[in-house]
Amino acid sequence: MRVSCNFSSVVGVSAIIVLAMLNSGCDYTKKVIAKDKLNQGAISYNQGKTKEAQQYFKDALSWDDKSAIAHLFYGATLVKDYKNLSGDERKKLANEALQTYKKALELTTNNCRNTDNALLYIASIYEDLEDQDNWREWILKRTEGDCSNKDLKATTYYTVAVKFWEAAKSQTDRYQDKTAQDPFHYRNMDYPAAQADRQKTDESITKGLEYIDKALQVDPEYVQAMYYRSLLYRQKQMMTKEEPKRKEIEALAKKITDDASVIEKRKEEEAAKKQKEEAAAKPQG
Repeated sequence: MRVSCNFSSVVGVSAIIVLAMLNSGCDYTKKVIAKDKLNQGAISYNQGKTKEAQQYFKDALSWDDKSAIAHLFYGATLVKDYKNLSGDERKKLANEALQTYKKALELTTNNCRNTDNALLYIASIYEDLEDQDNWREWILKRTEGDCSNKDLKATTYYTVAVKFWEAAKSQTDRYQDKTAQDPFHYRNMDYPAAQADRQKTDESITKGLEYIDKALQVDPEYVQAMYYRSLLYRQKQMMTKEEPKRKEIEALAKKITDDASVIEKRKEEEAAKKQKEEAAAKPQG
């Protein structure tokens, strides 16, 4: 039951909350009750009682619909629900989760953790809905604003680049000649029925390299990004027919891999040395 602003009788509300209402007014009371519901929901959620938690979060929002945290928690329960559904029911609940997280994002101010949490969930839901354009748009929002930093930018650009590589690879795998000994042999898409696939593949490679280069501009020693840069050039090699150009691309891909291996080995040695020094610095006994 709601607590009315004219302080009518309340069933199940503690004396502390009633006292707070009398002292501070209706708005404050609503926030106190919402916080209580939110806390109870968090406990239930952590205990694996998702449905019970979901009701608590809904109750919290009925008392305070401006709570970004309540929207985030309620959204998390909706995500769990739609993942167990299919068809129109799954899509409907996924869209409700999307709107919940977008509302949380509107309400989140000066809290980078909540902002990034909302953006990641929104992107993830679009990915579940197989909407790659919206997934990419929302994941890239992580690189904007005051909450962004070097590592976040590099990993986000890298993640987008990997998706483009996967899109290219799905096409080049389809056109692979199973009898060819060279795994990077030319993929023949030179006939009209394959033109759309060729264009899609070429665009994926171009965009993949664009975003992997963005990641490496932020962090020039991002080893995994370097390896994927090499893999994207291998995709480019598969789409290149002229042999001299193919060899040129192959040499570049190998060089990128070799450079990445050198950096990776150096980093591993530095990490091992640091670990050894920290162990030696610890008090013995």
